[in-house]
Amino acid sequence: MTNKRGISPLIASVLLVAFVILIGSIVIFWGRSFIKERAQKEGELAEKQLKCENVEIEIKNAKKIERNIEIENKGNTAIDGFILRVTSGGSGSEKIIQKVDPLKTSTITYSFSLGEDAKIDLIPALRPEGNNAPLVPCSNKHKVIRIE
Repeated sequence: MTNKRGISPLIASVLLVAFVILIGSIVIFWGRSFIKERAQKEGELAEKQLKCENVEIEIKNAKKIERNIEIENKGNTAIDGFILRVTSGGSGSEKIIQKVDPLKTSTITYSFSLGEDAKIDLIPALRPEGNNAPLVPCSNKHKVIRIE
């Protein structure tokens, strides 16, 4: 017979409890920071969605050959970008990051090609604070543009 002995059951229980407490505290600290960060981001997105009520755009000109649209921001909120979707007369969609200050006019250029009697759904979008924040579309302020 061999004379090998294992650790006592008391020491094994203490080590097991300490390991469980360590893992639990790591999960709690990570979860706390994750939830705070998520809540902050959701709050910023909700704030921008409320600012969408102040967005008002007018289409001044849309040129099919030059592939550009002239937009006037008639609201009191700066627009950070646009989402364009072709609804008829072609296919395609794209996000355009281009700031249009309040009461200013700007020309945006799109890259997709259009056929006869094309229509584009133009959705203004706002961006929460931060460089990598996603655009928040102001879907209720969209304009459908007929481009001939």
